[in-house]
Parts: sequence; C-alpha cells; structure tokens
Amino acid sequence: MPHRTTNDKRLTTKAKFLKYLLLVTCHLSIVFLLSGCSAVGSNKPAALQVTSVPEASIFLDGKHIGKTPFFSDQIKSGEYLLKITASEASYVDKIVLTGGTLTVVNRELSNNFLAQSGETLWLDSGKRGLFVSSLPGEANMTINGRLIGKTPLLVDEIEDGEHKITLTKEGFIDREFTIKASSKYQVMANVTLASEVAKTPQSSPVPLPQIEKVKVLATSLGFLRVRREPSLTAAEIGRVKTGDELEVVQETKDWVQVKFAGKQGWISAQYAKKL
Repeated sequence: MPHRTTNDKRLTTKAKFLKYLLLVTCHLSIVFLLSGCSAVGSNKPAALQVTSVPEASIFLDGKHIGKTPFFSDQIKSGEYLLKITASEASYVDKIVLTGGTLTVVNRELSNNFLAQSGETLWLDSGKRGLFVSSLPGEANMTINGRLIGKTPLLVDEIEDGEHKITLTKEGFIDREFTIKASSKYQVMANVTLASEVAKTPQSSPVPLPQIEKVKVLATSLGFLRVRREPSLTAAEIGRVKTGDELEVVQETKDWVQVKFAGKQGWISAQYAKKL
C-alpha cells in the first residue's frame, strides 16, 4: 500500500469536506430557492449560488467573480455564460438569472466530461409544477421514492412542500437532490449524470517491456554460427545470415543469446550490432 503523506491526507480531507459541503449546501439552498422567493421581477437583482467538487473558479461572461462555494444576491438579471473551472476540469453553460430568485448550480468536476455530474435549478414564475431534463435523456425519475416516468418530464401537479428527486439510468451514477414545491412557481431542473465507466478509476496501463534486437554483421563466411553455449568450443546449433535481425534474450561481454527459428542460442557479440 503506498505511503500517504500529511499533505495527501489534508488534500483528501479537504476534498471530502467540499463534497459534503456541496451536498448539504445543495439541499439547503434548493429548499431556500423553492421556499417562496415571491418578489420576482426583472428590475430586482438576481441571486446565484455555485458549489463544486473540487474547489473551482467562477466566471460570468468571462469575468472572474469568485471561487466555490459562491453566493451573491446582487447580480443583474439576464442571460450569462457561466464557466466553472479547476485545473484541467471545467464546466460551461448558459444560464438565465431572474430578478428576485435564486439559481443554484452544483457540479462535480472531472477532466473527463463523461465523469462530471450535477444539477442546475431555477424558477419559472409563470407556471407551476416541476420540469426535469437530463443528460443523458430518458433517465428514470422518482419523487419521494415513487417512480414517475422518464426525463424529460413535466409534473403538472405536485404537492406543496419538500420532495426528494432521484434520477437513475443504467450505466450511470444515481443523482439525488431536494426541492420545495409551491403553487406560485414551476421548479426547473437540468441534471447531468456521470458515466459509471468514466467515473471508475482506471488502472494505469502497464508498459510493455522493450524488446532489444541485434543485426547480424557481415563475416568472411557469409553467415554466423549459433552455438549452444557462449563458447567457441560449444556445439553449433544453427546459422544466421548477414543482415538478420534477432531478438536478444541476454548478453555477456563477448556473446549475445538470441532467439532464432523457434530456438535460443549464442552468437559472437563481435558480429552483432544493437538496434
């Protein structure tokens, strides 16, 4: 088992804390988001909350506005290009911020996009119910453990109060979040599921051993004897021609053991050039 340094342990602990914070904040903020931001209007500032694992920088229309976890309730309403980036992992999407409401974005980042997951939630004050879309589509959706249907899915009638939403799809990791429904607005959710294959750590490929070869140099006889042992007095077991390329098994100062014609034997190192 590899030795873990103090720094490794600190980084692991920090990552676990950020993931825990994302889940807890996701639950609390979504409940707040859906708990009655009734003063909806384009002339009011909008609120945005962004959480991520790992910690990441946030940009709106190319302007850096902070790092995750992030919250502001003083953003001008309108359409923005949101970018969340950490090292080589990033997420980019268009979002619409509505005055008087909170938009929540939660992401688990990865340099492999198929391993990313998360959800973006916002409100539509002109409607009611719940609308959920997903990537990939046709994910099974349950509300409080009861299967409702497949995404994209519109639920016109949903009881006011908190509800646990779960999306599942074969080959992908389940995604779960909590909302608080109200007859005053429609909850909108866009959910990304992570691929199980992409998310599973892959073992590093084992490099194949490099095969050494030698090329037989010209001799006065036009061939080179292959002997059973590394000695001039050893029995001859075959012959190789000038220019033949042979795989090396092992070597000494004066001899090279090679593979030839399905056998192994020794040739003089004087007439063997390494490739």
